[in-house]
Parts: sequence; C-alpha cells; structure tokens
Amino acid sequence: MNANSFTKIMSLKSNKELEIILKEKNDYNQEAIQAVVWEMEVRNLIQKTDDLYKDTFKESDAIQPVEKAIDHNEHLSREMLLPHLYSKRAIQGFTLFFSTIFGVLLLMQNLKEMNKPVARNQVLFFGIAYTTISAILLNYLPKMFFVTLLFNMIGYAILSEFFWNKNLGNKLAYQKKEIWKPLIISFAVMLLLLLLQFLPQILGV
Repeated sequence: MNANSFTKIMSLKSNKELEIILKEKNDYNQEAIQAVVWEMEVRNLIQKTDDLYKDTFKESDAIQPVEKAIDHNEHLSREMLLPHLYSKRAIQGFTLFFSTIFGVLLLMQNLKEMNKPVARNQVLFFGIAYTTISAILLNYLPKMFFVTLLFNMIGYAILSEFFWNKNLGNKLAYQKKEIWKPLIISFAVMLLLLLLQFLPQILGV
C-alpha cells in the first residue's frame, strides 16, 4: 500500500473533504495531494483514467506561487498548506523603492514563517551591517539618486540570490502574502523620517 506522512490524516477524512482538497490542489503541497489520490483510489472514488486524476499530475503547480486565499479548516494539518511568504518581487520593490533594510525585514518574516531562526539572525546582521556601510559610503559619494539605487540593487541581489536561494530554495512552493500592511508601515516610517529631517526648518530653528 502506498503511504507518506499525510496518509493517516487523509484516511480520516470524508469523501467530500478529499474531493474538495483535490479540486483545490494549488493550496496544498504535492505530498498531501498524493496522499489524497491514494486514499481516493483505495475507496474507488478515482481511477488513473479519470480526467481529475490526469489534471492533478500533469502540471507542475507545486513550484509556482499561489495567490488565492485558503479556507483554514481546523481539521487540516498546517504542514499540508503552502506557506504564506512575501515574494521576491515584493522584496525587490521594498528594497529598491525604500531601502535594503526594508527588504531585509520582509525576508526575515519569511524565514520566521519557515522556522529558520539562524538564517533570520544572519539576514538581520547583514541588513544592519550593509545599511551602516552604505550610509558611510554615501557620505563620500555624489548625492545622486542613481548611486543610492545602485546600493539598493546590490542589497536586493544579495538578499535574493544568496539568502533566499540558500535558505528557502529557488523553487519553493508558497502563497504570496499581501504587502499592504508593511507598505503602509514603510510609508509611515519614511514620512516620519522626512518630518524629523525638515522639522528644524519648519520650526525656524
């Protein structure tokens, strides 16, 4: 009999629950879906010639980010669900538009979600060190937007190509996490910094 780490969980589910999971296969990791198919085969609910069976394994959905929301059924194991992570594109946007430290914070959230405390601390150390070094060097370089952008691009390249690929993998299956909350916080922080910078002028000091 075929079995994996999710076989026992799936054996306790009703036929209807199994059908729902299979239809919403993009929300679950491939091992969980395989366990569903095996269980449905045991119950004679599905055959290898069925269209639903073919559709389940003809696509490489598991390596693509998924944007649709998940109904968190209390009976489902958390391990079955794809993790909610900020995408590389989100980290890129925050890093280039704001600064490297903002991208660092998003990647740290991803590493926290994936339970990687050591890697999370490494990213934090890198963020502090890189931001400090960048600030020092920018004082001696021409005050140009392109120079600042270049530093941010280098920071993103390190976050993405080194820390992400090393700790999360280049083909990680995940669901895209909404960026509205960190975006609002980031704008608020930038506005506060601008206010503090120009506050003496505003007050006429």
